[in-house]
Amino acid sequence: MSAEALYNAVGRRKSSRTYNGLRIDRPVIAELGEIIGALHPLLPGVSLPVIKIVDNDSADGRLGTYGVISGARQYFVMAAAKSPSAQVQAGYMFEQLILAATVLGLDTCWLGGTFRRGRFAQVAGDCGDREVSIVSPTGHSTPKMRFAERMMRRVVKSDRRKPFGELFSGVAPDSAVGKLLEAVRLAPSSSNSQPWRATVDKSDGDLTIRFSCTTSNSFSAIDMGIAYAHFLIASAACGFRWSIHNQDTPLSLVFRLERRG
Repeated sequence: MSAEALYNAVGRRKSSRTYNGLRIDRPVIAELGEIIGALHPLLPGVSLPVIKIVDNDSADGRLGTYGVISGARQYFVMAAAKSPSAQVQAGYMFEQLILAATVLGLDTCWLGGTFRRGRFAQVAGDCGDREVSIVSPTGHSTPKMRFAERMMRRVVKSDRRKPFGELFSGVAPDSAVGKLLEAVRLAPSSSNSQPWRATVDKSDGDLTIRFSCTTSNSFSAIDMGIAYAHFLIASAACGFRWSIHNQDTPLSLVFRLERRG
């Protein structure tokens, strides 16, 4: 799937919690499987997540989300190693899948805590030494939200994002690089916390972007992986190519411009 298609999906993606109870067509399931097999990693040499599609029917309909999700027949399940680098890698790759599902006209919702972890792990099967950390329903949402979903969106402020200037410095929002960071601003995060910050530096003839993270919890690394996914997808769609200069600090990566156009 092209970077342009994924980039265009950034503004359309939203978290959907009420589904119509219908299965995804088998050809679409097959296409999703191919997409999962072709997901790109961010960090060379770092453990890759295991991502699977599981069927709620084959689990006797007991894939529990404590009432947060209703009507979903299929779920994406992601298992990842616990290291910060592996968690960043997992967030980066899973968000590619979420955006690809959006391109295919499917709805999704990142879930990190409100699901029965043991039940999903049982249905996912062998994931090696990785543990299930994230799931997402996928399918088609209903036109009308349940009351519980409206309240959930209000609690986590799903429709709100911090202003550009609060997240990023050294760049104007309407500049070429600013448009890349605007894609980051629109990224999903745990409880819509938006922990990423970035500083653009144009000194010494080089253009660098230094990311940092304002939180330190079990989802911080995954959130940063999501941010990096949006940044690099937007970059590829807009003709920017970057290299990473400090892989040993995965929550504070520095990207240096290699080529534009």
